[in-house]
Amino acid sequence: MRPGAHDWKQATDESLVFAAQVGDLGAFDELVRRYRPAVTMVARGALGDRELAEDAVQDAFLSAYKMLPQLSDGQKFPAWIHAIVRNRAKRLGARLRESPVDRLILANSEELSHRPHDEVDNRDEVTRMLAEFEKLPDDQRDIVRLYYLQEWPVVRIASFFSLPETTVKWRLHAARERLRRCLDPQVTP
Repeated sequence: MRPGAHDWKQATDESLVFAAQVGDLGAFDELVRRYRPAVTMVARGALGDRELAEDAVQDAFLSAYKMLPQLSDGQKFPAWIHAIVRNRAKRLGARLRESPVDRLILANSEELSHRPHDEVDNRDEVTRMLAEFEKLPDDQRDIVRLYYLQEWPVVRIASFFSLPETTVKWRLHAARERLRRCLDPQVTP
């Protein structure tokens, strides 16, 4: 153990929270080590997918670290992190419910990745969607391809493009909305 480092394994949650609040990353690492298996189980139960659960848990622990100064009672950390993970998983699950645009993109992923829109079958809906897809700005089109075709999580796409996750999510949302308007002209912008 290096000088000044603590062995946090025997520490109470309250002392770990306090130490983490004053900047000891080792203390927060111990909190993560203690609670990651439990909150992963909660997220996986809510989402039904291991990778999505890991994404929700990672996001929840990052948020918890940023919000840690707001936690006034360190003994409440387990309930607090549970609530954060549960809410992250619910939001992620709600976003992942497939919309008609999502299903159409996934069903026609081969055309999106390899064939220009003018070579696609004459199926009206698919043809319109693929033509609109080709009109998307490059940054949106690339994100849609990585998300749907390569099945990359948002965090990986953000890292790849050196963008904040919120920017990736916004571009993905904007692309979906544009494609949705193309398929259903009654949708208002």
